[in-house]
Formats: sequence, structure tokens, C-alpha cells
Amino acid sequence: MIRALRTLTPARLTDVRAAVGNARARSAGFTIALLAIIVAYAISGNSLENLGIDYGSPGGNPVIKLHPATYLTALACFVVLFVARPAGSGLVRLFRMTPALAAFNILVLFCAFYSIANVGYSGAAVYVESYLSAGMLAVALESGTDRQKRALAWWIIGFCLLSVLISVVEGATKTHLIPPHIVSTLEESHLPTETEDFRGDGLFGHPLTAAAAASMATFLLLRMQINALLKGTLFTTLMVGLLSFGGRASLVTTVTIISVAAGVVLVRGLVRRDLSLRFLSAIGAAMVILLPLLIMLVLTTNVGERIITHMYADDSVSVRNTQWLVLNYLNLNDVLFGVPPVRLELMKYQIGLAEATTDIENFWLLMFLNLGVIGFVVFLFALALFILHLGRQVNHPLGWMLLLAAIMIDSTSNSLGRKSPDLFFMTACLIAMTGYSKTALAATRSISRAPPNVRGRSADRLGLRPSPVNLAGFKS
Repeated sequence: MIRALRTLTPARLTDVRAAVGNARARSAGFTIALLAIIVAYAISGNSLENLGIDYGSPGGNPVIKLHPATYLTALACFVVLFVARPAGSGLVRLFRMTPALAAFNILVLFCAFYSIANVGYSGAAVYVESYLSAGMLAVALESGTDRQKRALAWWIIGFCLLSVLISVVEGATKTHLIPPHIVSTLEESHLPTETEDFRGDGLFGHPLTAAAAASMATFLLLRMQINALLKGTLFTTLMVGLLSFGGRASLVTTVTIISVAAGVVLVRGLVRRDLSLRFLSAIGAAMVILLPLLIMLVLTTNVGERIITHMYADDSVSVRNTQWLVLNYLNLNDVLFGVPPVRLELMKYQIGLAEATTDIENFWLLMFLNLGVIGFVVFLFALALFILHLGRQVNHPLGWMLLLAAIMIDSTSNSLGRKSPDLFFMTACLIAMTGYSKTALAATRSISRAPPNVRGRSADRLGLRPSPVNLAGFKS
């Protein structure tokens, strides 16, 4: 009878201390990553150049070629992976729970060393700044709580709104708050006049980066569960920002994806006869208030001036067509292993892209030229793993819409082929989305369905108290 008495061994005090310590380490990692995001939004590469830090030009001290946010992200990732107890458990958890994310980080490092081995050190920082930093950020942020992720969402929206307001003021005064560093390197004949093709860039080093950040923030805002009137006001402000930044690809892509999604929801609701009053109110407000307001701003102010005056195939479109001629000058070694930077500059000169203000404007082409077909296949596989991982983490249509919009927008420029925070911002927005439940009703139902003694059962599973006694085959 005594042998039949079986109890679960209570949790050891050391195990409890380790669990609490690991929770603190994950919270510390998230806090450091949040600080990295704040630094990335507040301090652009252009700002570093204006401070005298040689961040953007090739060559020089490799330590200052990385953004301060990248160092903070690496520290946050280190805390999450290596401070947990027992030693190495954080790293094991990364490979077991998120193998796609782990594979992305490893393959990006492989691409970086592969590029160094074949074409030299120049350009290797792109893999750290544009890709590895995003992977490390995902590692650090995914361990956060829902409350922390919702706070992250507000930080992102706040910085994007501030950038929009700065851009509107810049457009009205025709003066940049943060002078573009590239202007000091151009001849006087290449400088735009006060009113010629002026675009505000807010907190960011380039208007296209600002427009991409505003586009991502728009999808994040739609995912947030806040007051409808406040959401409508913030949404309108971000739309004004997209007009002010002058990014045609960002504006068209964002509006098109949101419109198509709204149309799909409307048709599905009509077929199923389950349209919500809130959705119909949002559609009505967009048609009656938002659209006329934006049209009035475009017609009566300088907001959106560049988009309206450049509704044709301008020089930038010509460059995007000319850039593909570089493929005609590749030899077999270039195709297989990549093109060295000096040779790439020569080929750009041969196809007519030798000016300081022109470059290859497609990041897919730039990555192919840097890696060659062998390394490019690895790069594509790594990026696909990362996108699928983030999409599954969010597990919401707006998350996939953000991913689609970000990739489409970046495909129209060379941002991800150079040092750029676009993928970093995209990761931050997507992780912030995971802080919101799918619907409040679903959360309520899950709570109501919980059994009354769920706390007691959880305590039994954790081994914090003995289980019921099994005496002679009968449970008490």
C-alpha cells in the first residue's frame, strides 16, 4: 500500500530560479532590441555622415561602417541566446523552435563570407546591416510579451508620424531638417533648385526609405486594436506622408493592396451576408472624408507635388530600363562568382550609368552581381525562409500584406542591395503585429471555455505541488 503512494516530485528551487532568470534575460533582450529600434528610427545613416562619421562611403574603418542600432541588436541577440540557463539553452531553443530563422542567419553569414572570398571586402557590410541585423532583431523581439510588442507598435507609429510632420514642414519651407550628405559631393550644376524636385525625407536619409517606413507603419496601424476615430486620423496622416515623401511605388503599392483587400472582404461579406457595421463605416469614411481630403491637399498645397508632376516615364524609369544592359558585359566568372566592385563601376560606365546620382536601381540585380549565380541561389533560399518565418509568426492577412508590399516596394529600388534599414523596419513592424490577438471575441471565448480548476491543473503539470494519491488503483 505504501509503495502505491506516488507523488510527483516538487519543482526544485534551482529550476524556479533558472526560469525566473531566463524570463528576466528575455525581457532585457527585448528592451535592448527596442532601444536599437528607437536608435534606427531616430538616427539615419545620413545623420551619421553629417556628424562626421564616415558611414556610407566605401573603405575606411570597418567598425564605423555599422550603424549603432546594429551593435545594440547584436547585444540583444547575445543576451537572449547565451545568458539563459542552463548554458546554451537559448541557442538550442532557437534551432528547435525557429529553424527557419536560425537557417536565415547562418546562410546570410555564409553569403557575406562568400562575397568576401570572391569579390573582396567592399560591400560585405550590406549583409550585416541590411539582412543579419533583421535576423538578430527577430531573435531578440520574439521572446517579448504581448504587452511589450504592443508598446513597440506605438513607438514605431510615433516615429513615423513624427517623420511625416517633419516632411510636411520641409516641403512647405523647401529646406531639409537634416541636410542630405550627398549634396556636398555634387557639382553645383547637378544640384536641384529650391523648387525643383524637392522631397522631404523626415528623419530618414532618403525619401524612399521614409516612404517605405510609412507604408509598413500603415499596415501595422490597421492591425492595432485601438479606437476607430484615432485609427482613422492616424491612417490619414500616414497617407499624407506617403504623398509628401513622393515615393510613387510606396503610395501605389500601399493603396492598391489595401483597396484590393477591402474589395475582397466586401465581396465575401456580401456573399456570406455577414458584413460588419464597423467595416462598412470605415469604407464610407474613406470614400466620403479621406479621399476628398487627400485630393484637396494635393490641389491646394505642395503635398504630393512631385507625384503629380512626375506621372510619366521620367529619368528614373529610364535608368531602371538601362540597368539590365549590364548583363551583356558579364563573362563566365562574373556569372558564377560575382563581379568585383571596380569591374562593376566600369560596366556601369559602359552602359551610361557613370554619373554620381545614378546607380543600378534593383536590389535583386545588385545581389546577383555581387554573389554570382551560386551565391544568389543561397541568398534567395535564405530570404524566402525569413519571409515565411515572419509570415507564420504573425499568422494574419495584414502581416502577409505588409510582407508583399515591402518586397514589392524594395524591388523598385536598390535599398536592399546597399546598406538600408528597410528589412530591419519590416521585422520590427511584423513582430509588433504579433502582440495583438486575432479578435477580442476569440480571446473572450478562450477564457470562458477554460475549466474552473485550470490553475490547479497547471500547478500539477509544473510540479509545484504533489498530484492526487493513487491508493490501490483508486484516485482520491
